[in-house]
Amino acid sequence: MKVSAEVKIGDGTFEEWLVFFESYEKDRKKYITNEVIERLSDTAAKVTFEIIDLDGLTQLSSRADVLKGEKNLQLTTTIK
Repeated sequence: MKVSAEVKIGDGTFEEWLVFFESYEKDRKKYITNEVIERLSDTAAKVTFEIIDLDGLTQLSSRADVLKGEKNLQLTTTIK
């Protein structure tokens, strides 16, 4: 399933978000493929990818360190 997600960064910059996002890239690659990251602005990004294991990706998205990073950066993600 191909997915496009727009990420708005409420407290931080694209660069800070990218460091956070890349911190769990190895784990994310177990569940997705063909990931493309686009900078939309200083406080927004677009990530396009194909999900190969939805259950695994859902578990990863619920992991404590991921949730903490999202909260710290005040991220809002919209799936398109």
